[in-house]
Amino acid sequence: MAQQVLTQFTDHEMSWARADRILSESNSLQSKFIALQILEKLIQTKWKILDEDPRNGIKNFTLNLIVELASSEESLRQNKVFLSKLNLILVQILKQDWPQKWPDFIPDIVATSRTNLALCENNMAILKLLSEEVFDFSAEQMTQAKAKALKTQMCG
Repeated sequence: MAQQVLTQFTDHEMSWARADRILSESNSLQSKFIALQILEKLIQTKWKILDEDPRNGIKNFTLNLIVELASSEESLRQNKVFLSKLNLILVQILKQDWPQKWPDFIPDIVATSRTNLALCENNMAILKLLSEEVFDFSAEQMTQAKAKALKTQMCG
């Protein structure tokens, strides 16, 4: 019964609208990972058809949560697995929005890296994931034109 309810929730087309509350308020790591899976599915399948306000809301929420969890060495270590999944969500957003809709991503990540060592370390992990997606896995998930544009941004 519980599995059936969970499946119905994750399959519901508006379940993504509850992900922020789950991520903010739940004490269950399993619930948080389910919310991240819902966001990941949304970004991969419906990102381009969402209005700009929800897209920006998801992007800003994800960024703020990453900054919060990577704000100290202790928090970075305690939340390592969760933060890794959150970083992947951000990379999925970047693959959709950068550089056209998020031209300041590189200057933004460089600026936040100056905040503290833990955040800098996490930002380097984000850049590594983005680089892997663009250079290693781009043929499977992006058009050639999109992959070339991202590679140009990463290298130029």
